Amino acid sequence: MAPASRPVYEFAGFRYDSEQRLLFHDGELVALLPKVADTLHVLLERHGRVVEKPELMRLVWPDTTVEEIGLARNISLLRKALGDDADSDGFIETLPRRGYRFAAEVRVLSSNGIALPAAAVPASAESWMRRRRRLWFAGSIVAATLLAWLVYWQFYRPSQFLSGGEGYANLAVVPFECLSPEIGCGTFSRSFTELLAADLSKQPDVHVISPSTVERYRRARISMAWMGRLLGLEVLLEGTAQKTGDRVRITARLGDVHSGKLVWAETYEYPAADLDRAEAEAARAIAAQVGRQLAARGASPASR
Repeated sequence: MAPASRPVYEFAGFRYDSEQRLLFHDGELVALLPKVADTLHVLLERHGRVVEKPELMRLVWPDTTVEEIGLARNISLLRKALGDDADSDGFIETLPRRGYRFAAEVRVLSSNGIALPAAAVPASAESWMRRRRRLWFAGSIVAATLLAWLVYWQFYRPSQFLSGGEGYANLAVVPFECLSPEIGCGTFSRSFTELLAADLSKQPDVHVISPSTVERYRRARISMAWMGRLLGLEVLLEGTAQKTGDRVRITARLGDVHSGKLVWAETYEYPAADLDRAEAEAARAIAAQVGRQLAARGASPASR
């Protein structure tokens, strides 16, 4: 089968052969630079419709990045070749900040002079743009679906090792803030967090996020509230520790991730002379109290 010939466009005494990319006026050849001819070609293919500047530049310079001034120069040369008044729109209409439109009445013919219906006018470039938009949209849907599945699989997929259901609370211990450097803040915070997480994991109907997981989120500078939502937590346990005289005071606070409200808070004091014993006793006392608070509220504060 022979390939279909490209159409010929006629307007106001001009004749443009799209196959040879040649423009004639009253039978005389009109000299056009190659890119100027390409510009005319695109505008005639879309005559009567607005061609946005970015699209026009992509089609005329498919493999080159050009400035908008290059397009403006092409339009100016094309208008001059068509005899347009440089100060007003003639064949080519300018739409400020948008693009251009070939506004003159155009007759579309086949190469043998037979008039073609509007539907038969090739619009390969436009069809390609439409296909590109559809592919981009479909790709976006697939990417969003994959991302949603990945988030679910990473954060919300039920564990085969843990019981689930509304009776269970997912909890994380945020390292307590040390307000007294003399108690060795770095060591105290790490050891107390580990002790507290271990004691909390012994409570019935409580799932405790590993302290190492919490630490990774802290290093990534992700807020603990946002971490709680990402990990599907119900509550966060945080607090402070400070030395007052010969005593160490530890304050614990249990907050609801979903509402940001304080569920429970308590302060404990122990002799500062034996920090290891103070940490162990405070961890046991806080874990027990948190377990009772969650049990009294049906485990999940968000379900109240």
